[in-house]
Amino acid sequence: MAINDADCTRISDVDTGQKMLPQLLTAGVTGIFCYNDMVAIGALLACQQLGISIPQDLSLVGFDGIALSRYVTPSLTTVCQPMLEIGRSAMQMLLDLLAGKTIENRVFSPFLVKRGSSAILCRN
Repeated sequence: MAINDADCTRISDVDTGQKMLPQLLTAGVTGIFCYNDMVAIGALLACQQLGISIPQDLSLVGFDGIALSRYVTPSLTTVCQPMLEIGRSAMQMLLDLLAGKTIENRVFSPFLVKRGSSAILCRN
């Protein structure tokens, strides 16, 4: 696990992924799970700059399921959230609260979309 707390200034998620990748590589990791797809895309860009082959040398997985994850090369394996369903449900809950109705918590299940940025680790 790597957390960038070197400074308190907010940089873009893509920049975070690019800056954190070397630190993770020195730890000898074979796979990285990023807290969102934009950080994973930043890590992917850093890998391309360093000549690291994805997924042969390193697997990358993001989280969110944003549309852009389909269009990078290789396409990004990601954990998708049902964002539209979450948004609809949140809006309905807000309307129900405003109308004085009782609401119930809902749990939404994310799902894995396997794409070209991850591979099964084969050790000899």
